[in-house]
Amino acid sequence: MGGVLLWLLAAWPAAAQVFNVDTNRSSITISGSILGYSFAQQGPGSLTANYSGSIQTTQTPGTMQFTGQSAIQALNSGSWEPKSDGTTGSEPANYGAQASAGFATAKAALRNIQLLLTSPAVTVVNGQFDSSSLVVGFPTNATSSLAYNVSGLFSQSGAKPLSGYATNNVTTLATLVTAGNQQTLTIPVDATFVFTLVTANDTSIELKGQLVAVSASAAAPTIGSLAVQNQTVTLQWQGAPGHSYQVQSSADLALWQTNALNVTSSTSDYAWTGPVSGPKQFFRLAQ
Repeated sequence: MGGVLLWLLAAWPAAAQVFNVDTNRSSITISGSILGYSFAQQGPGSLTANYSGSIQTTQTPGTMQFTGQSAIQALNSGSWEPKSDGTTGSEPANYGAQASAGFATAKAALRNIQLLLTSPAVTVVNGQFDSSSLVVGFPTNATSSLAYNVSGLFSQSGAKPLSGYATNNVTTLATLVTAGNQQTLTIPVDATFVFTLVTANDTSIELKGQLVAVSASAAAPTIGSLAVQNQTVTLQWQGAPGHSYQVQSSADLALWQTNALNVTSSTSDYAWTGPVSGPKQFFRLAQ
């Protein structure tokens, strides 16, 4: 045999995991102020919206990281004032708020709200983790906007694209629960954004609620055999049908190269064959 070959499940690299947002269990309520005046709802339910979309993470045993590639989208809660350009009238919107100060009345509507989540790697212990290290933001390529219309002594109107990031200001732990082959992710949200409409920092919006998302988790593969013949190695394993694996190798357990990018099978039986190189070689699977 031309080399020493080891199979390293312990060196399993971080795996991407996409969670689909459960619309029925994901809702966020807004509060705050418009042009310095505390706002209230325009109509029943106008300050609360349900959410859909996806949350992307990477996971290793005992850790989870939010990659900033989420697409978490608010659903319309009704038709609210003003229109998307700030003119008088109503159109479908995620949120509708209003405020009055005796001499002026302000209306605001938030539309096309899309959020992302980013974080460093956080430790998951007994299915719980601290979500205060998460950052909530508006993607730069989204069309999230706030339209406003002030009538009265000081008339103002317009629309502002929403941007920026805010720390998730929560003390409640987030959870990651696995049941069978399904994972359920529950994240409490409490993030405050400050915007400038007319004067500096005259508008603030607090997003408060929770996001619940589910994902089917692929079971770890079961190693079948490893065989070497004529400087060729054949790896065999069992996994979920239709899953995609990478085969990676290393000579020193530090630098890894990808030998096969997309090994898949319509059954639970998987195999890969490739050349042996060097006096010593380690192999691992990646999702």
